[in-house]
Amino acid sequence: MLNDDRGLNITIGTDIVEIDRFRNLEAESPFYGRVFSERELAYCHGYPDPAPHFAATFAGKEAVVKATDSNCRATIGTVEILRDENGAPNVMLHQSCNHDIYVSLSHSSSHAVAVALAVHQSYSSDLNEIQGLLEITVKRILPRSEVS
Repeated sequence: MLNDDRGLNITIGTDIVEIDRFRNLEAESPFYGRVFSERELAYCHGYPDPAPHFAATFAGKEAVVKATDSNCRATIGTVEILRDENGAPNVMLHQSCNHDIYVSLSHSSSHAVAVALAVHQSYSSDLNEIQGLLEITVKRILPRSEVS
């Protein structure tokens, strides 16, 4: 969690998933109905190989749960990840939360990864400030020799 003297609160969550977990899961598994909404199921099944899309969506849900742990404590069931007309993921949080949630998803041939950011709503409109705080956070995380 990143806080400043004005009470700005940003939390980050990440997750990585092996795509084969979804390739090896039976299509009729009850897991899908427990974890994914009808819209998420339709999106993923809209691809010839839905496994990478299920894995990325699942990783996104897990990253959101981690990012909201200290704020509004989302659960897999309250997180829905939809795509806009350009394919960018958007988080719908089906519970009360005073944070805006942003997510980035990606996958390779073997893994899907997600990063979620929970930003207090009073600061969400100041994206430049958020970018600056993310840079400060990266500098705190990376070894000094890797920071430019």
